[in-house]
Amino acid sequence: MKQEYKNKIHFLGGLIALVCILAAGCRKTDFPDVSSPAYLRVFNCLTYNVTIDNKDAPQPFLTMLIDPVLDASGMPVNADVTFDFMTTRGPLARPYPDAGNTALWQKEFPGTAKIPVGPIVNGYDLSGYGMVKSGSHRFMFISRPRSNDPFYSLPASARKGILVDTTVNLEQGEIYTMNILEKSVYTRKTGLYLRKEIFTKIPLSDSLVYTNFYNLSSEGYAQTFVFDDNSKNTCIRDTMNIFYTLYAKDRQKIKGYTNAFMTGMTRSQEPVVHPYSNFPLFPDSTANHIYAGTSGQMFNILSPGTPPDQGEQSDDSKGNYTSFALGPEAPAAVFNLGGDVRTGMVISVYSGIYNPRSFATVNTVEYVNGNMYITTLQRRYDPPVYK
Repeated sequence: MKQEYKNKIHFLGGLIALVCILAAGCRKTDFPDVSSPAYLRVFNCLTYNVTIDNKDAPQPFLTMLIDPVLDASGMPVNADVTFDFMTTRGPLARPYPDAGNTALWQKEFPGTAKIPVGPIVNGYDLSGYGMVKSGSHRFMFISRPRSNDPFYSLPASARKGILVDTTVNLEQGEIYTMNILEKSVYTRKTGLYLRKEIFTKIPLSDSLVYTNFYNLSSEGYAQTFVFDDNSKNTCIRDTMNIFYTLYAKDRQKIKGYTNAFMTGMTRSQEPVVHPYSNFPLFPDSTANHIYAGTSGQMFNILSPGTPPDQGEQSDDSKGNYTSFALGPEAPAAVFNLGGDVRTGMVISVYSGIYNPRSFATVNTVEYVNGNMYITTLQRRYDPPVYK
């Protein structure tokens, strides 16, 4: 009986080893090596709706081509990288690709496509960034019909809507965020915004949660916005101030972190990194400094001179107030962005012997034409130790 049991164990072990070898072989085929890479994350931030009033506007549903190959008529027929079915980004960009998502339409690059992703760099997990060969590249973004038909199978007439065609240089080892934006409400022109990130190069404490803020709206967006019952407090002025409140269990405001000033925010599409603001990973003195406890964060964005608690009382501030919140203990905001299901902007996971353990994050908040987005980065943490 013992020998039979051992034989079964040996067979099972060999089978597992074989599966691992085959899986490794498949991975090598599906994810080609990228030498001297840069790390890139791309978002489609075009949010306008094509209606009878702007029926000639291109669909904000895109195909991204890196180093496209064109035929004699100038029609794209291939590319070094083809990233298809690119819909408008979602409100929350997590630190890692959604491996369980099999959706064809993509909310960001690399998304769930078979694109090699970044490693751990200076303690930060870059698995949400695609690896692209460094150097000069031609980027082309093309408006395409909303369908499940692959780009190259579309008729030639449906592959001519080039919104962006430009060349950029990606430096080896650098990290980039690329956004496709409407440049101006007056011209309706689309542009490429490329920001070289610096979070791996500056000293950021692992006991603080960091956030920087951008208003990347179109020129003239706030000045021409038409306020109605469906858009209350979603438009903000070009210059605003940001205040925050931290919440513990049972939505108790944490002493010292109520309507605290964080930073200012001014509309600009200049691709420069904005300064990071921060709050403590464990602001609650009763926390055990292992797990932050169920918590939440609320951010009020107000025009200069508006008291931080006044905006919440306004049903329609005409551009003087908006808010966003994360975490289960934060009250409802204009924009509710989700975040970690227990701790919002803080990541709480099974790590080491602790389940859960809380970790600080580095976040980027981008407001674009009436929409609020957040991108969260996590630090490397130890895997679980099962007893």
